[in-house]
Amino acid sequence: MRKDGEHWSLEFVDGVVVGHFGQEMPLEAFETEAYPAFEAIIGEHKDDIVGTADLVEVDDRLGNDVLEVWEQAAQESSQLPNYERGALVADGLKRFALQNKLDVPDAEIKAFEDLDTAIEWARGGR
Repeated sequence: MRKDGEHWSLEFVDGVVVGHFGQEMPLEAFETEAYPAFEAIIGEHKDDIVGTADLVEVDDRLGNDVLEVWEQAAQESSQLPNYERGALVADGLKRFALQNKLDVPDAEIKAFEDLDTAIEWARGGR
């Protein structure tokens, strides 16, 4: 299952929800488009999701509104029965800010330099 928007995509691939949030993605799209798409994907695949891997390349500073949406998504992930790992690829302050919002009980959260490595790790090496 794949959902796309203006400069972003979310896709369920072999146990992992993979997000790509491009440089020109409008920040309001996190709440109005990407989060509802995330909810649709986890609604359909909740028992099969073991992890998430997100590449965040957004140019703009991530404000509190975006970070709150990110926190909501982390809370949704914590409710998934088989969720174990959240991987993140982002630069500098974005990485720091997002990692602080990815508090998922009983799951490991880790930052990576590239998306392929992040996906493989989130999948648990399977």
